[in-house]
Order: sequence, then C-alpha cells, then structure tokens
Amino acid sequence: MKLAEYNEILESFTDGACDGTAESLQQIQSKFPNVSHASLVSIYSQHFQMITRQTLHHHNSPDMIAYYVQMYQARVAGNPTAPILAEIAKEAHLPPVMIARIIVEGLQGQVSNQEVPKSMVTQLLREPYLIADPVLAYQVQICTLQDLTYGPYAESIKHSVGNEYEFLLVQLLKERNISFLQEDDMRKKGYDKTPDTKLEVPVAWNGHIINWIESKASFGDKFSHENYLKDQYLSYANRFGSGLVIYWHGFIEELATGCMEQGIALADRLPEDLTFLKPR
Repeated sequence: MKLAEYNEILESFTDGACDGTAESLQQIQSKFPNVSHASLVSIYSQHFQMITRQTLHHHNSPDMIAYYVQMYQARVAGNPTAPILAEIAKEAHLPPVMIARIIVEGLQGQVSNQEVPKSMVTQLLREPYLIADPVLAYQVQICTLQDLTYGPYAESIKHSVGNEYEFLLVQLLKERNISFLQEDDMRKKGYDKTPDTKLEVPVAWNGHIINWIESKASFGDKFSHENYLKDQYLSYANRFGSGLVIYWHGFIEELATGCMEQGIALADRLPEDLTFLKPR
C-alpha cells in the first residue's frame, strides 16, 4: 500500500463517524475496496493505539477520573441497561476498555479510599463477574466485547491470530522443503532474541539473502514498524544476517527501501519466486 492511500484511510477514520465497530469499518471499507477487512481493522487498531498513548494522560488525571465517574453515575442512574460506558468512550474518543478502566479505578478508589493497584483493575476487567456492583459489571462486559483494540478479548484474538499466521508460515516452509529452526529450537541453543524461523540454508529473493523470517499478523505502519525495527529486526540482522519480515495484512511500501539497506526485506506473503542454493 502506498503512503498516500494509507493517509487517505487515516483521514476517513477522523472525517467519518468511525468508532471502531465492525459496522463503521465496513462503511469505510466501501471507499477502499482493494483493502481487506483484516488490513483495515489492523490499521485502525494500531492508529488508535498510538493516539490513545499520546492522549491518555489527559483523561487519566485525578480530576478527569472524578469527572468521568460523576458522568457515569448520573447517566447510569437513569438507564442502567444502556451501554453508558461505551457511549462515554465514544464521546471521549477513547477505546471502551480504557474508559471502563478509568471508571472501575475511580469507583474502587472511592470504596477503599486509597489508590487501587493496577493489577486489581486489570483483573476486574478480565473477570467482570468479580465486580460487586452488577450494573458496573454489565457495563464493563459490554466494553470488553465491543473493543477491537484493548482488553482481554482483543488481546486473546490478537494472540490467536498471531499463532495462526506463524503456523501458516511453518506450513508453507514445509511445503517448499525449506529446512528451518523455530524459536523454541533456537532458545535451546542459548539464543535470547529470536525470529519466528531461522533458515538452516539461506534462500534469495529479489537480490536479497534471507537467513530468517519474522511473521507479523498486522499491518506495517511507520510507527509500529520503527518500534519493531529497533526492538527486534536489527537485533536479528546483527546476529543472523539479512532476513525477511512478512506483514500479512500489508505494509506501507515506502518503508521497504530503507529496510533493505539495513538487511531487512518486507513482504505481505511468503514470496513464490525464492531462489534456492544449488549444491555442486
């Protein structure tokens, strides 16, 4: 995907009434028929995560927590079955689970009259039935079900999808009779930071030698890619030589040029036209 099209998609998130629900994303996808639904969800999720990190401190101050708690209590008293927390999240331009966390932390703090441990709030979000107030438990449950970006269900889905694409990569390598080691194999050999697969015999693609392959069940945008580059990819390249990163949901094409100079190629699938070493 070209950077220009990516920016158009980001603009559609802010210009339209996109709240991250499946319905609103389907409306946006009609404008970009060549972009898969999975890619669109990944782009939205990663962009929203970045915006949330930049703005969360404004919402998480003691004054704002008290403000949101007061708002929640006033609204839920009038209609306890309505998705009050999800509505407040939409108004605040925050993920539903983030608002749920703020409200739970604020209400628990009122009850105990002391700072609430983050671990306790996380547990209550993961297991809402532990919340003593049944109405709040119901409201939190709605938030965790609706949130595509944060929360226990979103994380479980991401983890499951990540495993699914790693399994797909392994199957494709086996089908092509490409010998490789997986992370567990490399850790047994004493390596700490390891890619998903290390090829036992390198292959070549597009003039690039591939010694290892990393699978990412996400879209490769600038922010997430640069973080992965710093935290993972460069370490792999320094240790194992040049390699390949597969962003299964696509990536910004302009990122590939700079990566290639650092020994890292980008693709959205396992390339068909691999060149194999031919022994003499």
